[in-house]
Amino acid sequence: MGATTDLPFSCSCGQFQGILHDVGPDEGDRLTCYCSDCRDFLRVIGRPELLDANGGNAVYQTRVAKLEILYGSDRLATLHMTEKPTMRWYTTCCNTPLFNTLPKAKPAFLSVNTSAFDQAKVDAALGPSNGDFLAKEAEPPLAHPKAFSQFKLALGFIPRLVKDSFSSAWKRSPLFDPDTREPLAKPRRVSPEERLAAGNR
Repeated sequence: MGATTDLPFSCSCGQFQGILHDVGPDEGDRLTCYCSDCRDFLRVIGRPELLDANGGNAVYQTRVAKLEILYGSDRLATLHMTEKPTMRWYTTCCNTPLFNTLPKAKPAFLSVNTSAFDQAKVDAALGPSNGDFLAKEAEPPLAHPKAFSQFKLALGFIPRLVKDSFSSAWKRSPLFDPDTREPLAKPRRVSPEERLAAGNR
């Protein structure tokens, strides 16, 4: 196992703060995701400047028990971009994208959006990106993508999901009520019209 460290982070205006504990290159997968859902999510919440030049979004997938919220839980909101179960979390104070999860605390899944965090701290804690996920959806196309396949992604997140879901670790997710397994913020589904309008801005 490689060295780990704590990674503090906050929303853009500082009203929400948290920590990822004991993270590092061996404790998760750091990627740039080029899927249209990630891209349109940032556009819908009004933060397209956080995308890279090809419409990519920086994320880090790790275990749910590593996340601690210091304050600002009352600033959380969630969206569903499609009929798929993925919930996308952000802050209502400054529309900072934060996390992707499933709709319930269990199965336990956590992807952290690092695009708005201090990149020097992110680089120091997590190391370089492992690659480009769904690079074929980049806009404009990537000249030399470092492809990261769905199979390779699954090799990372499925063991973490199983480990957290079949132990008590899932109960430590600060994004869900451990008794009801419901999220702290009720998700809103984005309409196709809203998504289209955001993409055309």
